[in-house]
Amino acid sequence: MDYARAMVSRAVLVRLLAAFLGLASLGASCGQAGLAVMPGVINNPANHALRQALLGFATSEMCSELLHRSVPLSLREGDPTIGRFYPQTCQVQQVANENLYVSFAGHGYAWSSLSKRIGFVASAGVQYEYDFLMDGGTMYVYFRQVSTGASEFRPTMIEAPSAGALGPLIGANLQGFVQQLGSRLLAAELAKGFTVVRHGDGDTTFSLGVLETGTRPFAPFDRADSSWPLLANERTEIHAGQRDYTGPYLVDGSGEALYLTLALEGAPAVDVLVVPKELGDAWLGAYEQQGPAGPPPGQPLADEPVAATPTVGTPPPVYRRMFRLPRGSYYIVLDNTATAGASVPAGVPGDDRAALVSYAVQLGDAP
Repeated sequence: MDYARAMVSRAVLVRLLAAFLGLASLGASCGQAGLAVMPGVINNPANHALRQALLGFATSEMCSELLHRSVPLSLREGDPTIGRFYPQTCQVQQVANENLYVSFAGHGYAWSSLSKRIGFVASAGVQYEYDFLMDGGTMYVYFRQVSTGASEFRPTMIEAPSAGALGPLIGANLQGFVQQLGSRLLAAELAKGFTVVRHGDGDTTFSLGVLETGTRPFAPFDRADSSWPLLANERTEIHAGQRDYTGPYLVDGSGEALYLTLALEGAPAVDVLVVPKELGDAWLGAYEQQGPAGPPPGQPLADEPVAATPTVGTPPPVYRRMFRLPRGSYYIVLDNTATAGASVPAGVPGDDRAALVSYAVQLGDAP
């Protein structure tokens, strides 16, 4: 049952759907500040044409936004990330009843205590009804599942050689068990839908299921008074011999930089590596297809260790780093392996020493 609780497929593709953060563009065109002064008008269910026009603009940006980001995967809202999904194809169309039919496919990886790392491909076609409410200057956009037309979850690599002590319970075919459980849990998770929250300051966040107005999803860092775009604000769990390829992050102008804020608990240290998307894609592909995590296929642009505090009970120190980069797309890789970076996991049998990493990434001006 520990496997059932830890298996990533329970959250696969619900997090993918939550990546529809193209809604962040809505305020620029429709006037978020103007909407804030008339929530009663906007929230009136009878104001159908206005609501459809606003949402039509937002949903038109879904696929373009979805295809240049990855989606963190976790078992429950607020839990650390245990994997990541990288969408490759996406189509959105409005059906006759004015609902949205969304079809998408991609690849990713995840970790569980039984399977260790798994690589997978996944796809789904889901019909959603959608609506929104205003809460002051904040817009809550709700996507509620109506039906799932088709879905697939197929493992491409399972790191664990066998099911170990649980083998007699699930049979010898670990891959078949992973595939069946992933498909079953995928269908259950898709039914929960999600909520996208467009804040008055331009920030966009999401939550599994229906998020009540006036509340926010969990995030490890407060952006305080910073006006820079917040590209990630997450907490990830990286076990020994594993890594997390966060991003990719787009630097679309000259004179810009990625700013990383990070706090580490658990493992003694992790390594932070920055690689261009082309190199990162090749490295990521090997990570999803091969058992042991290998070294990067080229020289990273940055490679720095981050150490945890040695004193038990003391808050972890906060690491801050600016990466000035030319125009392009980049991964920030958080590494807990012996094959990349200077840090090496303890390597003691039975002592995983997972790294719990809280991190935030912003795009800002380079000095």
